[in-house]
Amino acid sequence: MPQEWIDALAKAVAAGLIPNITLSNQGTYPKGIDPMSTEVCSSTDQCRGDGDIWDAPDGMLGVSFDDGPTEHSPKLYDFLKAQNVKATHFFIGEQILGFSSYAQTAFQNGDDLAVHTWTHRYMTGLTNAEAVAEFGYTMQIISDITGGRIPKFWRPPYGDSDNRIRAIAKHIFGLTQVDWNQDTNDWQLGETASVTPASIAADLKKWITGPKSPGLIILEHELSDGSVQAFIDAYPLMKSNGWDIRNIPDLFNQPWYSNSLNDNTTVSQLDIVSAGSESINLSSTSSAAAAAAQTSGSTSSNASANNTAKQNAATQGATAKSWLALLAPLVVLAAF
Repeated sequence: MPQEWIDALAKAVAAGLIPNITLSNQGTYPKGIDPMSTEVCSSTDQCRGDGDIWDAPDGMLGVSFDDGPTEHSPKLYDFLKAQNVKATHFFIGEQILGFSSYAQTAFQNGDDLAVHTWTHRYMTGLTNAEAVAEFGYTMQIISDITGGRIPKFWRPPYGDSDNRIRAIAKHIFGLTQVDWNQDTNDWQLGETASVTPASIAADLKKWITGPKSPGLIILEHELSDGSVQAFIDAYPLMKSNGWDIRNIPDLFNQPWYSNSLNDNTTVSQLDIVSAGSESINLSSTSSAAAAAAQTSGSTSSNASANNTAKQNAATQGATAKSWLALLAPLVVLAAF
């Protein structure tokens, strides 16, 4: 892991910015620890932390998709482009490594790319250093394929976060946590008998035709043809019911990235401190994936990243200079 990431973590801990919270076991804390306490505030248990995004403003519907890019993503991207809909994609880092051309298509179509960690693990069960690796390498690869843009938003896998993970995301990486207020459970298609295209369509209809206060942020995925089709089928209903449909940043008139307003505007150069920055090779050696897996102790079975490393090398070939050497001093000092 780059030294500047380790140093940024050490400075944040020394400054008292990262609370010391017992690790969970897949979102479940040991007996005696209240996940809804002000000290822990587990989003798995629906505790809303300071700065979290759960609801859209009244009358607005935030469009976002998790777990991409996948082999099913092109169908979704073609539809979004045809309808001129901007969406937020919470990408998994190793999925970008495996499907880099699809990730670039989403960016080129005018969608914003956000963080869903490198290996999609329960974040509250990871050490501080492991969490830094999950965030850092995902942000690095997104920065590399977007012309140096630094992601501003993240969504916790399984909705699993607490005040420790929030603090790491915020104080080290400048990330805002985005959750949801309705869940399609579309990731369970083909796995759970009660979750069917019909059940998802019924839920979407109920929410879309229901009250507009608060606005909607619906959890949806680009994991399967069925999950993609569920959104495509529901989109006309969103339009006919008068929803103001936007990506997540535009719901709040926020910049899409920490150093750029959107996919088309100038990328700010954060040349505050560059001394000591390392190079992170995202080429055929797949060092980012290897380092993230080693640091996180990942046992992910996602074979697509390994099988398509050569494809990624063709599109990524260059060595990228770590942006956190420039960003971290701003983020950490901003807390004081």
